[in-house]
Amino acid sequence: MYTNIFQNFNEHSEKTFAPLLKFNQLVAKNFTDLTNLQLDAARQYADIGLSQLQAGTQVKDVQDLVSCGSKQLETMTRISQQMVEDGKKLAELTQEFKSGLETLAADAQKK
Repeated sequence: MYTNIFQNFNEHSEKTFAPLLKFNQLVAKNFTDLTNLQLDAARQYADIGLSQLQAGTQVKDVQDLVSCGSKQLETMTRISQQMVEDGKKLAELTQEFKSGLETLAADAQKK
């Protein structure tokens, strides 16, 4: 008798909390992906900044200064490209999260 009560309670709990569990898993995955994206971007921008700092310490004459200036222009181009790539990655993550939410909402409406 009590076995059926507990079994029914477990089944009902699983049905009730399954959408919430899926939502939490989706949010956790999205948060992890966003954190990794931010850490990667911070690492890349820090590397660029440190390399520029190092390049600045190597300037000893006018020719080195001119060379350093042209390298800075190249670096600005690199940073611009990196920002575009990061924006695309962020847009992809946002789209994945939106699609996941839409799927969860559609599944919830079916039940």
